[in-house]
Parts: sequence; structure tokens; C-alpha cells
Amino acid sequence: MASLRGPVLIVEDDPDIRESLQHFLEAHGYPVHVASHGREALEHLGRRPQPSMVVLDMTLPVLDGHRVLTARKGDASLRAIPVVILSAAMAGMGARDRALYASSYGVAAFLGKPADPQQVLEAVERHALKGEDPQAGVPV
Repeated sequence: MASLRGPVLIVEDDPDIRESLQHFLEAHGYPVHVASHGREALEHLGRRPQPSMVVLDMTLPVLDGHRVLTARKGDASLRAIPVVILSAAMAGMGARDRALYASSYGVAAFLGKPADPQQVLEAVERHALKGEDPQAGVPV
């Protein structure tokens, strides 16, 4: 496991999924923060150190995943943070539509539900930002 710039942020409203993924990733040595809705996710994204990646459910209360992605896209300081979508809601999308959505919103990967913790771990290992956060010491 390489050193991550910051924690993995899991944004999931189902407490069973959220907690099981959190415990699984932590057992593999990854720091994890969690959010149960989109507004809470944006609060985490604004903190230092910023997450090294986001695992994002799309069907969320308060602020859905699409709005989180839209806010991230509109903020230059957040655009580089990789996002892996973990959602049953995207299962109906064809490969072409997923590719267009991914390129429009900077999505690194799509994973379906039920969540396979091993696939999430592989996505973290493949996509999470490694090394020091260049802005870790910068106050917000």
C-alpha cells in the first residue's frame, strides 16, 4: 500500500454498506472518512488534507451524487480528486453513456451494488492520489 495524500472519503447513505467498506479499507491500512449525504461530502472535500479519492453513491439524501460531481467540477481545487461511483443507479447506463459521463465529470471508475469490498480496494489502489498533499499545510 502506497502512502495516500489524504483519507478515502466514502459517501454512502446506507449505514451497513458505509461501515463495512470503512472497516474493510481501514483493515487494509487506509485512512477513511465517511459521509452519509452529499452536503456532508462537500464539507469533507473542503477540509485539509483533502481526500485522496471519493467513493460516491449517486442516490443520496440532502444532495445527490450528481450534484456533488457538479460542485466538484466547478471547483478547481477539487477537480483532481478521483471519484469512483458506487451505485446501482448507474447500472442501466450503457458503456458509451458511462464513458461520456465519466469524461464530463472526471469519474475514474464505476462499480455496481451490491458493493464488492475487494473491487473497492482495487479501485483505491489504482486511482487514489499518492504522496504528500501539496496544500496540506495551507490553512483554509
